[in-house]
Amino acid sequence: MRFYFHIVDKYGLTPDGTGCEYADQDTAVLHAQRIAAELAKAGEFCRSGIVLLAAVPGLASGPGEGATSPTAKA
Repeated sequence: MRFYFHIVDKYGLTPDGTGCEYADQDTAVLHAQRIAAELAKAGEFCRSGIVLLAAVPGLASGPGEGATSPTAKA
């Protein structure tokens, strides 16, 4: 399944147009948590950011839309 990792901060939404393939949601959530941890290291610039995880079932590659849910805060 392809997962997209959109970032929302005080400047708005930064969409992930590429995404990554993961076998399951748990692995994608771990990746979202790693992204949030890296953003937190950036300091005050990214502290209010949220990583939104969007899944597109049945789509092997390419951008698409899916349900989004917050998974990790930066």
